[in-house]
Amino acid sequence: MVRPSLLNLSEIDRRQLLAEAAKSTDPDFRDACRAVLLLGSGQSRPEVAAQFDVHPATVGRWATRYRQRGAGGLRGPEQDRRGRPRKLQTQDLEWLRQTVLTSPRQLGYAFTHWTLPRLARYLKQQRAVKVQPHYLGLLLRRMGLSRQRPKHVLRGKRDEQAHTQAKAELEQLKKDLPQEPRIIISQDETELHLFPYLVAIWCVIGSLQPQVPTPGKNQKRVLYGGLNLKTGRLTGHWAASKSGPHFIEYLERLLEAYPDQKILMISDNGSFHHTKKVDAYLLAHQDRLEVKWLPPYCPDLNDIERTWRKLKSSHASNFLFNSLDDLMANVQQGIDELNQLANNH
Repeated sequence: MVRPSLLNLSEIDRRQLLAEAAKSTDPDFRDACRAVLLLGSGQSRPEVAAQFDVHPATVGRWATRYRQRGAGGLRGPEQDRRGRPRKLQTQDLEWLRQTVLTSPRQLGYAFTHWTLPRLARYLKQQRAVKVQPHYLGLLLRRMGLSRQRPKHVLRGKRDEQAHTQAKAELEQLKKDLPQEPRIIISQDETELHLFPYLVAIWCVIGSLQPQVPTPGKNQKRVLYGGLNLKTGRLTGHWAASKSGPHFIEYLERLLEAYPDQKILMISDNGSFHHTKKVDAYLLAHQDRLEVKWLPPYCPDLNDIERTWRKLKSSHASNFLFNSLDDLMANVQQGIDELNQLANNH
């Protein structure tokens, strides 16, 4: 099915646009003529924009100018003398794009990322063009650029081949979950601090930045946990520290939670997971508990890591609790709510 044209062009219109584009030395004008021809042939704005590496809104402006003033409207304000001359020419925009994608450290600066005010100052210094920072933000968005928060990676520390193999094995294990007779547990430990965990919240634009009090002295507790990958149920155990004896206490708690079923536990290679007492305990209970150890530096393979983040965000963030006991009680309530949802499903 042929889509209707977004512009109705006669044969005379087409010939005029082709002739104007052929004799012009202005690359922007040539692109605009060809874009209008493509719109007239039935292509959509996003499709045309992708061919000329511009924003769809730019293609829309070309179409509007052509409807209003014909081919002359595509020449821009410098040629038809309408409107203000552009501060940033095509070559300036390309320079701007390359600058944003280059680390400031490579250009000799001490700071590590571009802000719009810094970029505006650099543009004025290097190209003698003064524009407002917020306008630069609009330009960058039109170029398909946005600010994104980086994430930490462990490349260079972990064994990539072992990581790839373990990832494939876990994916297959998850596919087989409906038929898997064992309980599959993703196990890990996390620390809960009296020093408040901070997350972004909604606030009125222009208001003061939200503030959260901090304690005079920080305190912490360790939460050992095991996430049932089939049901989403979390089995937790509170302890004072990460240690072999506390890990054994957690394993006993886990076996009590599933007294009649065999368990396959996926866990990392923390040093306290491999003490002599832990090894002896696992050997003594190997008929009920099997452990699949993840390669070192592979936290992304442990599903419970996402549960820890959600739990801290919902029940341990942006608030100074009166005591460590109050913090633990609130987090425990979050675990209970999580398990209630798991039971309902």
